[in-house]
Amino acid sequence: MMSFIKWVLLVLGAMCIWVLLNVLSTKQGWFKDPIAPANDNASFMAEAVKSIKKEGKGNGIFVLINQGKVFDDFTYSKGEKVTRDTVFGVASLGKWIAAFGVMKLVEQGKLELDAPVASYLTRWQLPPSQFDNKQVTIRRLLSHTAGITDGLGHNGFLTAEQVQPLEQHLTKALDADDGVNGQVLVGIEPGTQFKYSGGSYNLLQLIVEEVSGMSFSTYMNNEVFAPLNMTNTGYDKDLFGSNLAQYFNANGDVRDYPYYTSLAATGLYTSANDLAKFLNQNITVPVAQNTPHNLLVVSTLKDMRSPNATAMGLDIWGLGVMLFASNNADDFIIGHGGQSPSLNATLRVNPSSGNGIIMLTTGNRSLAADTATKWTLWETGNPDIYMLKNMIPKMLKTTAIGCLVILLMSIFYILMARRNARKLATQQQ
Repeated sequence: MMSFIKWVLLVLGAMCIWVLLNVLSTKQGWFKDPIAPANDNASFMAEAVKSIKKEGKGNGIFVLINQGKVFDDFTYSKGEKVTRDTVFGVASLGKWIAAFGVMKLVEQGKLELDAPVASYLTRWQLPPSQFDNKQVTIRRLLSHTAGITDGLGHNGFLTAEQVQPLEQHLTKALDADDGVNGQVLVGIEPGTQFKYSGGSYNLLQLIVEEVSGMSFSTYMNNEVFAPLNMTNTGYDKDLFGSNLAQYFNANGDVRDYPYYTSLAATGLYTSANDLAKFLNQNITVPVAQNTPHNLLVVSTLKDMRSPNATAMGLDIWGLGVMLFASNNADDFIIGHGGQSPSLNATLRVNPSSGNGIIMLTTGNRSLAADTATKWTLWETGNPDIYMLKNMIPKMLKTTAIGCLVILLMSIFYILMARRNARKLATQQQ
């Protein structure tokens, strides 16, 4: 009996070690090779450009940042020329920048991160729910943990005349994706889980207007864009004229950028040069360029990139910013992406080194995100959460096969041991 128990414990121990090795190797990216040698900016640039030339379908710009400064850029277009000042729609990437505007109000004492949002609202209120709506706070809206289940996603509107008033849009968004609820309401107990929510940022947009007494666009221009000299950034695409990048779809045809009610969630238009100025607000190393600093104090920036939401056991979200991977310096690679049909944008930065990546594209749905994933692995040696998600099925398969092999080998060993024991006993008789 004791021998059988020992055998079971040994087999289970071997399986546990195998599982832990698979989880650790996946999480640390042991078998994932970066596309270029570490710290070799020129090699990474060359390899990334090679891939972009192969995959790019419409137009775009890729900028590699080293210690807060532009190391190099690459532009491409099947139509009008693109530069670092060309304006692109960046979809959800704008949530991170909107969060800066919200945190400015927090610093000014006009908002409290953990106060019920209802205390700031007069024009609209969350519908009654089976949960305690008082637990919906600014912090939870910023980190997608407020339990809002709108499912947005915004397609936008074809004309400015179709744009819904914000309060109507919060009640039922007419530009929601097919099959999506589009209602900003509490469907999960606040604070219990991460649930990505464009509607949370629509509600933050309303709160900014209520507290500041200005339109969201005016407030963001006064408190964020103008102080940072982001002269090619705003929420009205018609202001940019010929400087607005052509919007190619996957077939190579030019389409129109939409108009949005959801400015904070997905309505930002900006340029690579302006995003470089914003990027430098998030780094801890000094940079010698003309970008104003200290839009937010250091402690606020640290709070924004501190974990507030988890998924798959990993810290993935701060306050308005995504935590993509460890930067090996007790911090994270932070940033945000944006995606809508045939549009993809990304901005990531290592706060400790000042290194980063900016990529704005049309014609591709995931080229910018894929390039940023490669950059994160190259910058840190660690896979980002998207790479990890894609690696999990293979890890589970490898783990299961390995455990089965361990079990079969142990059974085979026991059978052979018993056979040899019987053989030896026979010979001794």
